[in-house]
Amino acid sequence: MSKDSRQLSAVLHELKNPIVAIERLSEILLEKEDLSGDTKRKVELIHSSAKEAFGHLKEFDFSSPPVLAEDFTFEPVNIAELAEHVVESFQPHAEYKDQKLRRAEFAEDVFVLGDKIRLQEAMKNIVNNALKYSPRGETVEVEVTRSEEEVHFSVSDQGPGLREDDLEHLFKPFQRLTHQPTDGEVSLGLGLYLVNEIISRHDGEVDVETTEGEGSTFTLVLPLAPEASSHS
Repeated sequence: MSKDSRQLSAVLHELKNPIVAIERLSEILLEKEDLSGDTKRKVELIHSSAKEAFGHLKEFDFSSPPVLAEDFTFEPVNIAELAEHVVESFQPHAEYKDQKLRRAEFAEDVFVLGDKIRLQEAMKNIVNNALKYSPRGETVEVEVTRSEEEVHFSVSDQGPGLREDDLEHLFKPFQRLTHQPTDGEVSLGLGLYLVNEIISRHDGEVDVETTEGEGSTFTLVLPLAPEASSHS
């Protein structure tokens, strides 16, 4: 597979989340009894189109690890504002599984120098994994904190946790976790690989705290933008 094709596969992988969100939100709307006939037909079309698009994505050849394009744009990004958007965008996923996606502490003045689109991709992958592997009815908590020199974006779940052998190859491509998604969701084994690639490009790291049977906390650790760090 050529480098261009592998870059395309990274983009296609990131399309999964919004397409699944459209499918699930439209499914929630179809359960409402007060939709008019015309509105219901339109929502049904949205639902079937999203389902068809996701089916095409599953057929794409992901046989080689995707690579990220080199054109990262580094500018001030407010991680708290980005986290608000990510939490809001995943509410349909949580509602679909009767889960609670809860916004915990969100610090202020948490700017980093980074590529907003890529950082959002990384944050969405972490939230998506937490919802994907958590049972129905559980709570996923998102938190944004800061220290003197770093910003921490943390996502905690009450899922099955990770085994030692999972941790050994967690960020390698095409690695499936021991435990399976809890509602038939698809896992290509690429999400955490891409997260690690994106955060590494930002001179950050991904921390994992986990206890098997009790859940996990994934934290994206990023350096504060120089001006924000100097005023802390």
